[in-house]
Amino acid sequence: MNNQAPRLGVPDDSVAIEGNKFKSFLVNMTSQSLDRESEVHLRILEYIKNIQLFHNQFLYIHHIKTGKFYHKGFEECLGFRFQELTADFFVRNIHVDDRVTYFNVSKALLSFVTSHAADLVPFESNFHINYRIKNSDDVYVPILRQSSVMILNERHEIEAYLSLCTDMTNILDSIRIRWHMFGPKSEKFPQFLYQYANKKTGIFSDRELEILQLLIEGYSSTEIGEKLFISLNTVNTHRKSLMKKANVKKTVELIAFAREKGYL
Repeated sequence: MNNQAPRLGVPDDSVAIEGNKFKSFLVNMTSQSLDRESEVHLRILEYIKNIQLFHNQFLYIHHIKTGKFYHKGFEECLGFRFQELTADFFVRNIHVDDRVTYFNVSKALLSFVTSHAADLVPFESNFHINYRIKNSDDVYVPILRQSSVMILNERHEIEAYLSLCTDMTNILDSIRIRWHMFGPKSEKFPQFLYQYANKKTGIFSDRELEILQLLIEGYSSTEIGEKLFISLNTVNTHRKSLMKKANVKKTVELIAFAREKGYL
């Protein structure tokens, strides 16, 4: 597998901005300081102590209210040894071509699960996403992250969110991020992500969104013009604008972008 993935033309400043936004987003979710005698803290420590991981797996648990990340397996899987895991680790080491999508989907996911917490079931409501991360040898490895609500309190608020990550080298050969949600309310997430992405980015006009949806559904430019009562030239102008804003050159890449960002 080629660990040097082709650049998709994401500007470095955009990546840095999204990384900072991701860290700020997590900080804004915190509402209390860490209490090392709390039931949640002790439950997480007990879980970390007892769970058995394969050599190609690492795990982290995000205590949302305090912002603390509990972790296990990073040294065995990726070769990194550290006392404290922070969001900076992911900002620095996730592949530059994956970061913007990964951060945006992760923010939408946390927003979704916290707003639908009362309907979610720990370890039944789960989310899968693939991405690439750098190990201590400076080699990017493909990761499958499987995440779930771990602890809900009596007020149906999420206290802890767990992510189990597996190195999929020699199994996963896609360099594009894919995701899927399972369990209660999972059918609502694609639309939530679509609205979240559009609200956050605002890169497409209403007409462009109409044309994008029809492209996703397989309509040709001629058919789109007939359906929307606009000229072929106008359709093609909008298509060029869509691809320019998505920073892609082919329709198949535009559709892949739409899938990654939640438009599909």
